[in-house]
Amino acid sequence: MRKKPHYISVCSQKGGVGKSTFTVLAASMLHYHMGRRVLVADCDYPQWSVHEQRQRELGLVDGSERYKLMLLRQYKATGRKIWPVVHCRLPEALDETERFLAGQKEEYDYVLFDLPGATAVKGVLPLVASLERVFVPVKADKMVVESSVVFARLVAESFVPNPQCATAGVHLFWTMIDRRERTPLYDQYEEAFARFGLPVMRTHVPARSRFSRELQPGSGPVSRSTLFPADAAFAAECCIAELCEEICTLCETR
Repeated sequence: MRKKPHYISVCSQKGGVGKSTFTVLAASMLHYHMGRRVLVADCDYPQWSVHEQRQRELGLVDGSERYKLMLLRQYKATGRKIWPVVHCRLPEALDETERFLAGQKEEYDYVLFDLPGATAVKGVLPLVASLERVFVPVKADKMVVESSVVFARLVAESFVPNPQCATAGVHLFWTMIDRRERTPLYDQYEEAFARFGLPVMRTHVPARSRFSRELQPGSGPVSRSTLFPADAAFAAECCIAELCEEICTLCETR
């Protein structure tokens, strides 16, 4: 009998914190560097940004011998084909995901769901209730923190204790941190999170201007790609390996 993958999501109900970017970065880190087989379910209708990025990149590869050679070398080095993407609307997300998985010869370890950025979208909350863990990026902005806490408390208080829900935990993590700052602000926020029983991950993601650097017709290092892992220097700077290791520990520790 096949094992069920870990169903997780990097999601937020506040725009501009990078949920889709983190989904892509985490998928590539887990798949190419950490030995996990990953599927991404893009449920963010109608933009389907992860699916659309994959299509753009495939078009670039088709017209570039350089990128074709890079893909070939990557496959020889890792033994991994590119991680797959299914795009679907929220009501069909679980069925589409399970249908895809059932048609594969190999087992998958993780399914990352990219969700719309609003709980008001019909179908968001039922899908969140079907996920094992939810990871919420937060930046030190009052409106972002308040929105994130409302969403995280909803998951923590309504889904986690409910035996009819699959959710085992919701985890906040800091992003867009300016490491030059010396301020008690983060400690104050974390004290408030603790009062609500909301855990904060150890990994802190610093502010970086290159998060959106995608594959281009020319050359140069890539930060966010659905075909290639992030440039090594950038991956180290943004702590994506540490974030994924923490995700694996939370999901895989029994």
